[in-house]
Amino acid sequence: MPGRSRRQQLIIEVLQRQPVESQEDLRQALAGRGVEVTQATLSRDLRELGAVKTPRGYQLPQTTGARIGDSTRSITTLARAMTGFVTGIEIAGNLIVLKTGPGHAQIVALELDRSGAPGVVGCLAGDDTIFVAATSVHRAKELARELANLAQLEFGNGVAR
Repeated sequence: MPGRSRRQQLIIEVLQRQPVESQEDLRQALAGRGVEVTQATLSRDLRELGAVKTPRGYQLPQTTGARIGDSTRSITTLARAMTGFVTGIEIAGNLIVLKTGPGHAQIVALELDRSGAPGVVGCLAGDDTIFVAATSVHRAKELARELANLAQLEFGNGVAR
């Protein structure tokens, strides 16, 4: 197995077996398996594997569960990003405003873009706020409800907390 493929397979194995709170912890776990890696390479590998850092540490996308707009498809890293980082959701016309903790808006917006959620025109993320443009007011309401469900927030009257 080539170096990159082997290294990424080992990363998957480590993340599936134990919580990994930092890239340094992961680097040490790989070193214990005979693989020396730089932080830059490790960061690139994690991004390519779709791993996200949550308050519980680095996690890989799962292969079971529901995807936005299609409950029979596999869950994406969006569900983890939503659960880990989104603290509130509010509807404003055809816009959905998502609130996160400081520094987490970018990863949630990226995962929402990657999810291919139907009816999403685009996302704009700041430090702790994301604006999601929906194709219609009706779709914004539906999407806000779906996102609140993924984030495990209570939704009512156009607001989730």
